[in-house]
Amino acid sequence: MKQIRLLALQFILCGTLNAQQLPDTTYTADYLDRSTRFAWTTLGGDLTLLPGGHIELPNRGRTDFGPTLMPRLTIGGIHFWGHADFYVTFPLPLRKNFSGAPFESVHYAEGIETGARVYPWRLRAGTLRPYIGISFKPLSYGHALPETDYEAGFPRNQRFVGPVQAGLTYATPSFLFTGGIHLLGKRNFQYAITPEQETNGAFHALSFTLGVVRYWDLDRDARTERGVQQENLKHHLLEKNNKMSAFYWAIGPSAALQLGKSPYLKNQHPALYRTLTGGFMLDVALGYHWARPDLNVGLSYRFMGDEIGAFGTRLRLQRHSFMLEAYKFLFNYLGFVPYAGVTLSMENLRLRVNNQQIAEQKPALGLIAGWDIRVTRTGSSLLRTNLRYIPGLALTVEGERMRFDHLEFNFIQYVRYIGRERFYGGFRKKQGR
Repeated sequence: MKQIRLLALQFILCGTLNAQQLPDTTYTADYLDRSTRFAWTTLGGDLTLLPGGHIELPNRGRTDFGPTLMPRLTIGGIHFWGHADFYVTFPLPLRKNFSGAPFESVHYAEGIETGARVYPWRLRAGTLRPYIGISFKPLSYGHALPETDYEAGFPRNQRFVGPVQAGLTYATPSFLFTGGIHLLGKRNFQYAITPEQETNGAFHALSFTLGVVRYWDLDRDARTERGVQQENLKHHLLEKNNKMSAFYWAIGPSAALQLGKSPYLKNQHPALYRTLTGGFMLDVALGYHWARPDLNVGLSYRFMGDEIGAFGTRLRLQRHSFMLEAYKFLFNYLGFVPYAGVTLSMENLRLRVNNQQIAEQKPALGLIAGWDIRVTRTGSSLLRTNLRYIPGLALTVEGERMRFDHLEFNFIQYVRYIGRERFYGGFRKKQGR
C-alpha cells in the first residue's frame, strides 16, 4: 500500500513539475537512517513484588505487614540507539496483599511509576544487557483494625519515592525480558492511628520486578530508498501548497502529581495530611502549528477529581482548567524536539468537606514544557509528552491554603494534524482518474 501511495505521489509531481527540480536534500538518507533508529516504541507489563515491612501498633508493639504482588502495564520507548529506556507503568487493579492478623485489611501499593534505565552496552537482539536506573513513584500504606471505627475509611500514608534500580534485560528481535531490583532510600514513615495520634513504621528496602515488553521500529520504512524519496516528495507538496502549517487536535491521559503538602490539612485534618491528592485526568487540546517559527498556540481542557478520607472526615477535590498555551520548539535532535512556553488559564477549584462545599474561580499563569517525537514534518500524526505547572495554585479554606499546584505529566499524547491526510489523499485520487 505504501508503495502504491509513493507511486501516486511521484506520478502527480512528474506531471506538474520537472523531476530534476525536486529537492532531494530536505531529508537525507543518512538523517533518516540515524533518526529512525534513535527510538523504538514499547508496550507490555510486569509483576512487582513489594516485600512488606512493620508498624508499631498500640498494645501490640512492632507488627509485621506482608508483601504485595502487583501486575502493571508499561508504556515507553527505547532511546539513544538502545542505550536508554524511558517508561511509565500503570498499576492494574489486581494486586494481592499477603498480610494476616491482626489486620482486617492492608493497603500497601505503588502508584504510577516514571523511570529511566541506562544500558552501558546497547540493546541488541540475542544479547543480555545490564542496566542501572532511577524512578519516581508514589508509595502508599494504610490498614484497618477490627476494633477501630473507619466511617470515612482508614488513613493512608503516601509519599513520592525515588528508588535506584539495577537489573538485566534480554533482547529478542521483538521482545525485551527484564528482571531487576529497586532499592528504597528513605524507609521510615509515620501513620495516623487516631485523628490526632501517629505511630512509626518502616518498609523493607528491596522490591523486585519481572517484565516483558514488545518493541516496534515504527519508522523503519522511512529509511529505505523509497521511504527517503517519499518523505521529500511529501515535504515538497506541503511547501508548494502552503500546507506546512496546520491545525491539530490532541488527546492523552495525564497524571496530576502533588508537589507539596497543604497547610489546611495539616492544621484542620492532620489524619489526612500525609495522603496525596491528584490522580488521572484526560488532556484534550486543539491548536495551530506555525511551521516557519516552529511555534504552537492552542487551547486545552483538563478535569481533575479526587477523594480522600479517614475516620469521620471525607474530602472531595475538583478542578476544571481551561487553558490557553503557547510554546516554542527549541531544536530537533534526530526527531527529539523539545519545547517550552507559557500558559494562561481559568481555574475552577472546588473542595467538599463532608457536606460543606467551598468553590473559587480564578485566572492563573503557568509553565509548559515537553517534547515531540517528530522525525519529519510530513507526518499526519505524532506523539507528544508535556508537563504543565501553575505555581501557587490553591483554594483558600478557613484562612488556610488547600494546594492544587500539581505537576501535570502527560507522557504520551496523540496529536493529529487536521486535514493533512485528506490533503495527501487528494493527490492519490487524481492518480486514479
